[in-house]
Amino acid sequence: MARTIKKKKGPSEIPGDRRRRDLLAAAYELIARKGLEGLRTRDIAARAEVNISTLHYYFGTKSDLIEAVVEFAAQKFTGGGDLTRQAPDSSLRAHLERTASTFQSNPDLAIVLQELALRAQRDAPTRDALRSIFKLWNQQVQSVVAAEMKAGTIRAQEDPHQLALVITSFIMGAMTQHGVNPRTIDFEALGERLLRLVASQARP
Repeated sequence: MARTIKKKKGPSEIPGDRRRRDLLAAAYELIARKGLEGLRTRDIAARAEVNISTLHYYFGTKSDLIEAVVEFAAQKFTGGGDLTRQAPDSSLRAHLERTASTFQSNPDLAIVLQELALRAQRDAPTRDALRSIFKLWNQQVQSVVAAEMKAGTIRAQEDPHQLALVITSFIMGAMTQHGVNPRTIDFEALGERLLRLVASQARP
């Protein structure tokens, strides 16, 4: 009989952290399936296989839970890393390719982000949490754009901040449409089109 090797628990594997992560994963999955309007704390607890009091121990209110889901979704977007510490991509092409891969490997991500964005329009805590995530994302894309401008790939007359907003808006919009009708939206082809449009303005 094969022996079961018990792994040594690291700081991120302590039971409390694991339960919190399981609750967030359950909430994330239920938001993707039922939307925020259909989200019930008892369903989350049941899916995470804990009692409702355990959920309230980690998240005092449903609003606290949803704010934490924003950060959880952001970590999905960065592949599990901290967005504040993630190094910028080497190029705009690399960012688009990584983003496409992230959304393709996490098909629920675009749905959850859309649900959170809708709630953010009428709920200040969710809006503040999501705004900080989008701000960091735009800053990262802006640094990539600025570097490409310096290298002469993108015309220096472009406004890096505005162009970064165009790019992140394109990504969210394309993934929204892809989620609705994947047969008509080819994210990679659209990304190539965007790169060509930017490159066409790279030289005076």
